[in-house]
Amino acid sequence: MPVALRGHVDRLSRRQVIGWARDEAAPDSTVALVVVVDGRAVGRCLADRPRDDLVAAGEGHGRHGFDFAFPDGALPALARCTVSVRRDGDGAVVPGSPLVLDPITTFDADLRGRLSLALAEPVDAAERARRLAFLMEEVQRLRQAAADEPGATRDSDTRPRALVIDATLPATTRDAGSNAILSQVRSLQRLGYAVTFAPVDMVGDAETLEAHGVRCCLSPWYATVEEVLRRHAGAFALVYLHRVDTAGRYAQLVRDTQRHARLVYGVADLHHLRTARQAEVEGRADLAAYADHLRFLELHAARASDAVITHSTYEAEILGAHIPRERVHVVPWAVDPRPTAVPFAARRGLAFVGGYGHRPNLDAALFLIESVVPELTARGAGAELPCLLAGSVMPERLRELAAVRPGVEPVGWVPDLALLFDRVRLSVAPLAYGAGVKGKVLDSLAAGVPCVCTPAAAEGLDLPEPLAGLVADTPAGLAQAILALHEDEALNRACAAAGLAYIVSMNGEGRVDARMQAAAGALR
Repeated sequence: MPVALRGHVDRLSRRQVIGWARDEAAPDSTVALVVVVDGRAVGRCLADRPRDDLVAAGEGHGRHGFDFAFPDGALPALARCTVSVRRDGDGAVVPGSPLVLDPITTFDADLRGRLSLALAEPVDAAERARRLAFLMEEVQRLRQAAADEPGATRDSDTRPRALVIDATLPATTRDAGSNAILSQVRSLQRLGYAVTFAPVDMVGDAETLEAHGVRCCLSPWYATVEEVLRRHAGAFALVYLHRVDTAGRYAQLVRDTQRHARLVYGVADLHHLRTARQAEVEGRADLAAYADHLRFLELHAARASDAVITHSTYEAEILGAHIPRERVHVVPWAVDPRPTAVPFAARRGLAFVGGYGHRPNLDAALFLIESVVPELTARGAGAELPCLLAGSVMPERLRELAAVRPGVEPVGWVPDLALLFDRVRLSVAPLAYGAGVKGKVLDSLAAGVPCVCTPAAAEGLDLPEPLAGLVADTPAGLAQAILALHEDEALNRACAAAGLAYIVSMNGEGRVDARMQAAAGALR
């Protein structure tokens, strides 16, 4: 009769088997062990490793541990096997064995470790190339599997699929263009589309979009938008190309790979219009030539599309002069009314909002400080009429200029515009040039804060009275409108109410969906 063994097999993996063994008849001796796989001995070891846990458990001096590393080829990779640990000589089994080891079917830590060890071995150039070719082939296979997995092409999901392509992933804190495309993505979802988003740069935080059911195609699963289109050839019923650069790069490939898809081009704003106006203001022939080039690109993209989306009624007229008018769709983006609860008497001053990395916004802020604020001062308004400059990427020269102007406060980036609108009685948008619909105007109206605008800032909105009366094109006219709104509570209330009514009427989700439905056409 074999003398009984105390011990246990604590851990079994494809790399090693770990445990302890102690001979009850000779408790201080070292036990010799043999490891058996499917009845075949694959190696031997001694149970002589010190273990503090064994000492604490009263197992003598504790030097009864073993750690056996399986030699290469000892375990079958694709079949289940039985592993037992026995005392060498009489075959007494260590308690806890035999154990069953499943075949390699998961990419677990054990497999990753073994793969890393294999790849770390020094090899010559030819073998390195062979291994690299193998890995690249497997990567491509996995990436295609990711393209075909549930969530990309759901067999049970019969909704038509829409692909939206933009330069970057949209962010609500970034710009009006991002807010617009986010709104229209959600509109497509409400209209019945399963939406996929592919940014040209293939990076970004997709958590917010994916939380709303939008699948994002990002690196490392995709290297380029071209790869997205080719891997999902024929999968999309609608492809939405946002901005002219995107449309110019991908329109033809969309036609080649998504032959039955409706191609929609969203202009965001007409870049050539903004650039031509900047060229005129600055007297720059080089910008004027570039504007002509942009005009060609934008009109070409519009002609190549089945539908063109703009947010501006003014730009719709321009586009309608070059392509069939029925292909041009004015689609707003949704804006939620969030009127300030702070009473008129508890607020003072005005605010300008804009990302200063966008040249028209920087020029507008400089114009406000250098031309409008002095006009306000000349009319008796001093530091008691604070002027807040809010927005990201504020240059140092703007801060320095604001510092020497009484009442001008460079606030910088604000995480929530409601915090800004709770402080002021009105906003101002004194843009000298630009294009498209201005998000800063809509945000202000949605907060119940009237906005004094230049014609460039109000363009394409078709503002009703009394909001239309807040549009002026000179420093004197802007200053007059600012003072009237700031001092006349009744006028301010009337304009605030009109602004909120405008937002509800023109930028509600129902209107967005109706306009988007017309642009998207019948579900395919």
